[in-house]
Amino acid sequence: MPEGRPYRYGFLLTPDFTLIAFSSAVEVLRMANLTSQQELYRWSVLSLDDRPVASSASFEIQPNLPFAHARELDALFVCAGVNVRKNWDARLGTELRRLAAANMPLGALCTASYLLAKAGVLDDYRCTVHWEYIASMREEFPRLTVKDDIFEIDRKRYTCAGGTAPLDLMLYLVSRDYGRDVAFDISEEFTVERIRDLGETQEVSVRNQSPGAPDYLSDAVQLMKHNVSERLFVEEIAEYLKVSTRQLERAFKRYFNTSPSQYYLRVRLNAARNLLRHSSMTVRAIAIETGFKSLQHFSKCYFDHFKVRPTQERGR
Repeated sequence: MPEGRPYRYGFLLTPDFTLIAFSSAVEVLRMANLTSQQELYRWSVLSLDDRPVASSASFEIQPNLPFAHARELDALFVCAGVNVRKNWDARLGTELRRLAAANMPLGALCTASYLLAKAGVLDDYRCTVHWEYIASMREEFPRLTVKDDIFEIDRKRYTCAGGTAPLDLMLYLVSRDYGRDVAFDISEEFTVERIRDLGETQEVSVRNQSPGAPDYLSDAVQLMKHNVSERLFVEEIAEYLKVSTRQLERAFKRYFNTSPSQYYLRVRLNAARNLLRHSSMTVRAIAIETGFKSLQHFSKCYFDHFKVRPTQERGR
């Protein structure tokens, strides 16, 4: 605990925020206290004008901490939902920039990454957002690295997708703060089958994730997923799809903000993670099965992406 006290998390509600995203986050903190029988966390609800805020389901929630006291928190999570662009408030941008200047950790649930980006406090950070907003975020904020992960943590910025993704983000933070055993106890109480980890993607089709993307981009992704062990060269994929290598690279950069080779590596690493978690294959065999020529290279790539060694993943 920081200085022998509980972590203090705040949730800043904006109009039409998504109730499931907000409650998924808060419930993890409540259950952390309950299962550990300690006060590990305290949480507060805030609004910009200290007035009740209506969710997209029309339920109103009354703030219990004046916004003027936001700097007393250890982290502030902005909660948004539908109509996020319409609900942008220049005052919110000013306050978020002040908090960022004071080195406050800032988070975003569901579509609230858009608000942080609009305020300029996500510049040069990795982030994620609900899949419906990925393409438009990349277009509107070219300085951002917008990923398609369930959640993303980059220094003092915590962002996640919508739905129950905030539950995964909070479980990860609980695990970081107090250990994986505490997070597992919470997941068991919620009958969560498994804790989704850093680096896991939102399983969304290319067409839904990136409206306007050419059909060959979706075909390229499918080729990668079906050729994990016998890895293809990017030039081979382009030739098969009857496009130029440069054309394929531009499409991946525009719609995924990465190169074809990096996207392919991520596909292979996700396949390796599934095998580590759900098969009895040796780590060496999994490395070969997912197209890595050496165990050392596999281990390095795995750690760079997931921040754990393959052997540690297997140990879980």
